[in-house]
Amino acid sequence: MAETKSLERLKAMRSLLKSEMEKTKTSSLVLEKTGSKLEEINTKLLSLEADVKVDRWRSSPFFDHIRYTIAPVSAALRVFATVQELERDLMSCNEVLGYVSDVKCLGEALKLLTSSCVLALNWLEETTKFLSENGMPEDHPCGLRFRTSIKLLKELQMTEARAYRRGGSLHTALESLETELEMILEEEEVLSEYNLRDMKAIIKRLDAHTMLTNCVHVYIKNRTRVIQKRFEIDYLKKTITEADIEGYIGQWRLDMEIAVKEIYEFESNLCYEVYKDFGEEEHVPLRCFGAIASNTGMLQLLRFGSRISKCRKSPPKLLKLLECFSTMDNVRTEFNRLFRGEQCLEIRRETRELLQRPNCPPLDGGVPKLVSVVTEYCDKLLGDKNKPVLSKILEIDLGWKNEKYQEEVLIGHMYNILREIALNLDAWSSSNKETALSYIFMMNNHSHFCGLRETPLGLMMGESWLNAHEKYRDYYAALYVKESWGKLLSLLNNKAQTMKRALQAFAKGFDEIYRKQSHWVVEDEKVRWRICEAMVRMVVPRYKSYLQSYIMFLVEEGDHKSHGKDLKYTPKGLEMKLKAMFKSKEGAEYSHFDGNMD
Repeated sequence: MAETKSLERLKAMRSLLKSEMEKTKTSSLVLEKTGSKLEEINTKLLSLEADVKVDRWRSSPFFDHIRYTIAPVSAALRVFATVQELERDLMSCNEVLGYVSDVKCLGEALKLLTSSCVLALNWLEETTKFLSENGMPEDHPCGLRFRTSIKLLKELQMTEARAYRRGGSLHTALESLETELEMILEEEEVLSEYNLRDMKAIIKRLDAHTMLTNCVHVYIKNRTRVIQKRFEIDYLKKTITEADIEGYIGQWRLDMEIAVKEIYEFESNLCYEVYKDFGEEEHVPLRCFGAIASNTGMLQLLRFGSRISKCRKSPPKLLKLLECFSTMDNVRTEFNRLFRGEQCLEIRRETRELLQRPNCPPLDGGVPKLVSVVTEYCDKLLGDKNKPVLSKILEIDLGWKNEKYQEEVLIGHMYNILREIALNLDAWSSSNKETALSYIFMMNNHSHFCGLRETPLGLMMGESWLNAHEKYRDYYAALYVKESWGKLLSLLNNKAQTMKRALQAFAKGFDEIYRKQSHWVVEDEKVRWRICEAMVRMVVPRYKSYLQSYIMFLVEEGDHKSHGKDLKYTPKGLEMKLKAMFKSKEGAEYSHFDGNMD
């Protein structure tokens, strides 16, 4: 079947070539006229060659020059005859590789014809000049024949240029190869062995004629058209209100997975297989794939996902958003591998906007509204009133799919929801430029999960899960204390000559940290107290010890008047400030989604 299709296409290509050749009768007439003249020249040269062999010519002083000139002219005529034969072969070829081979031979023959004409003309012109300068009469038959030959050889020299012009034999043949490439690219089995072989042969031939750029354009245009036909998404073209958009989330998730894992995966493989041997390594395949991906719906699909993420939040909608995030996480590996080139910059930007919303995490380091609402909602679903209903719904849904409901199914769904929340927290935390604030943020969120102990959700997740969050909470709390106050304490060195400056730098650094961090939130009051105690234990004893050393230094120097002038904080005052750090949750609650006070 494949061979039949290929034969039909080649017949169509041959017909196209014939019709194009017929359209250029002017060029054909010129060639025919040139050919007949060359045949006449050839006849005359043969006659001249016969005359040269006569004994009376052998005694002529011009004999050697005439004899050596005939050979290059005859060679040019033989090459021209080959060109004509190849042009006839092109119009009767019924096989792609054979056609490509004939096009290659025609191009090489035309190039050889041009160089042969140049060589023959040089010989004729130099010989004619030499003969004239050495006494050959202007009306000598040999000289007349040479001058006529020069004129016609110059015309023959233009054969290659005419072949490349629109309507010329080589131009038409290359257009036919482009047409064949277009037809292969629209085939369903485009990546089959014989199609891949034919495409590579065609592209290699077009590349040899400096037509790779045009070839890439043809490739992009046709594969774009194929994908657009195959992957038509109606809802992307509709005007959908926020109230209706939730109904399309499930379809969007399915379309995203199909797009990345099937359609664009295939297109990437096709681009690489076809163009891996052309141009710089990966440059052409990436350029082709990037242009195709950017013009076949991927951007629109991502923008629709962004519309979903920006809709008004409600507990059911938040669960749907987690499903969307799960879908994007599921295709993340393929996404990063496929959409790499410069042409995919816009796709990557839209993806970052979808996954890492432009909204910042809470400015006070608190728990985002998304986390608190979703965990509260899941907890209610697992309550004594709602869990039996939820289990029944899952049982019915799985029954339609001929699957059996088990308790692990529900646990698995809840676990996936919490896993996606954790992934989102990591993304938010890494986007925070203030390292200490990112530690407070992670500490608060792990503390929030610890607070689920004795709740239906916490009981379902189990003690090991809760204990892990407790360890992470304490881990980030310790990191915060070290990050915020460790560097400040390093200012308190023991060099007597810099004690005064060290105290001033310490006070200035403390004020700056306090000003920046006093509005941060530690949501669990017990955790807040433990952190403040840890800060006091770390900072105050070291500060008190340094003050004692400083006072002893002043006493030794006899500078009793400066005893307290340079001290901004007493150890007790420092302790009171540290214990007053941070706001409670009730003090200030920021919404992650709008940045306003709730």
